[in-house]
Amino acid sequence: MNFKQIEAFRAVMMTRSMTTAAGLLHTSQPNVSRWIALLETTLGFILFQRVGTRLVPTPEAEAFYADVERAFIGLESLNDSASSIRRRGTGLLRVAAVGSITQCVLPDAIRLFRQEASDIPVVVSTGGSDVVAKWMATGFCDIGFCSIQTDVPGLRYQRLNTAHGVGIVNTSHRLAAKKVLKPSDFNDENFISLPAGSFNRAAIDRHFPNDSRITSIEAPYATTICTLVSKGLGVSIVNPVVSRALSVPDLREIPFSERVEFHSYAVTSDHFPTSALARRMAECVQGTFAMLNRAPPPL
Repeated sequence: MNFKQIEAFRAVMMTRSMTTAAGLLHTSQPNVSRWIALLETTLGFILFQRVGTRLVPTPEAEAFYADVERAFIGLESLNDSASSIRRRGTGLLRVAAVGSITQCVLPDAIRLFRQEASDIPVVVSTGGSDVVAKWMATGFCDIGFCSIQTDVPGLRYQRLNTAHGVGIVNTSHRLAAKKVLKPSDFNDENFISLPAGSFNRAAIDRHFPNDSRITSIEAPYATTICTLVSKGLGVSIVNPVVSRALSVPDLREIPFSERVEFHSYAVTSDHFPTSALARRMAECVQGTFAMLNRAPPPL
């Protein structure tokens, strides 16, 4: 397996065409076909199938592509880092965070950070808690923010926030008039859920032992779930930090009778020193969580 093969695979996944991928890579279509064939031989599984005139990735290709994209994000961040070092020296803060923190907390946290460090470049990388942990363990990022603790050795976790899950419904939904939502209120409702197997999904699902919900949609991010609920596509239970940060129209937040805890952590490594900039960013993130906890819920 070499870089040309991986680059060809990524280009075909993006374009769904060997010919178009060849144009992006400034090479010929036979070269791309040959690189894909060699990569399939190395991996031991088929990456693409022809369905009529269309080139369709196999499920194995989709799974492999997720890891390839994470690798390319890392390469692009390294390019940004090198460019910043050329321009400004070593004054650079590299932040890793899960999607909900990247979208709902970091914007205000960086605004606070900028009040004291207006000239420091900030590079943000987004991944799941396991990816954030790996980035911190290898020194790829200076400070990480995640939602669960992993078993990656040599990492320290500082809990920054704990929020209790709330029900969210469209403002016109029949449940919108409720003061509190119980598990039975979700019976026969289209429920928009986090992905199967995720830690936070399990924390919610344990309150539905005799589950009568209709799991109609799964989405990887609570931000997406809030938007889907606001469109009247179902109901859900989410971290209130997300629903309050987004301020999505037509969304109502209602307390949930059962205890569902959403934790957020700052992650540092025992093997790399934590800079003053990283510590300040952690303080800004914690301050933003406090602000969102005080914010009024969506009506």
